[in-house]
Amino acid sequence: MKRDVIVLLRRAPYGRVHVPEGLRAARGVAAGFDRHDLTAAFVADGVYAARSAVDKGALNMPGHVADLLAEGGELVADGAALAERSIDESEVADDVTVLPGEELTARIRAADHMLDF
Repeated sequence: MKRDVIVLLRRAPYGRVHVPEGLRAARGVAAGFDRHDLTAAFVADGVYAARSAVDKGALNMPGHVADLLAEGGELVADGAALAERSIDESEVADDVTVLPGEELTARIRAADHMLDF
């Protein structure tokens, strides 16, 4: 049965495995037998990983992101978290959609399942 799944990427990208492992899990959920609807959301300090200046290769992100997008997954960033960290929307990678905090909150509440990284 197809479900709406959201993966929260909450931790800063460098020195940790949470962002790439969260993206790996997200791509697996999106590509699984049921082909769930998947949103990977950069929230809290995870928004640092949504910036275009991030070395995605060093974080082992390119393959995970490409596969996730190929499976119809979506990458979003919390606009409120960006503002709190003085990150301008123009700094966010082209494949990431910035959502207002309240819209992202509504998506999280509406999801059937949530994974937290």
